[in-house]
Amino acid sequence: MKTKTVMTRFSLALCTLMALPLAGISQQNTGTANDRDGVILFVESKPEMQYRHMGTVECATVSPDKIDPLIDHMIKQARKKGEEFDGLIFRAGHNVCKADIIQYYKDPKARKSRGRRGEPAPIDPAKKKSLANDRDGKYIFIENSPTAENQLLGKIETSPRFKGRKPEEFIVEMLRIASETYGEFDAVVFIDGEDLKKANVIKFK
Repeated sequence: MKTKTVMTRFSLALCTLMALPLAGISQQNTGTANDRDGVILFVESKPEMQYRHMGTVECATVSPDKIDPLIDHMIKQARKKGEEFDGLIFRAGHNVCKADIIQYYKDPKARKSRGRRGEPAPIDPAKKKSLANDRDGKYIFIENSPTAENQLLGKIETSPRFKGRKPEEFIVEMLRIASETYGEFDAVVFIDGEDLKKANVIKFK
């Protein structure tokens, strides 16, 4: 009986030790999503918290090409549906032109926070926790800041000769540049306000 108990404890300890490296890896894609005009943006990422799906929104026939005005356009499109929502999860591979409208489950005990007059209410930081998508093992951070400890390998940018226009084309190009420039890296973090033309390349510690 004692032998069986010792073996069980040994097995549990071994499983715990084996799981530790995996746990570290799974945390590398955690981040803090940006918000705009009270809407949390999950671009190439998804929320860490549970949520409910409120619907889907797509770009209008005529829409901007650059990512910043495109995001503003999508927020306006979502608001046309007239329902209260917390964030948009932009579907990968759709050039920021298709997104799921989400709303977090409300805590009945939570007090409703109010912003200043004419401004949206402050957003609970927990709602902005995100899990970045990966492409062939490399994480993509757009409108999203990594929270896992990391080392900056350097900065990259697209060539003036690059003729891409859609977000997907910039993502593919930046991954190519990062791979050719640094070889081993873990993620590309696109710099806000640069139309996906500049990014930081990082490696997690």
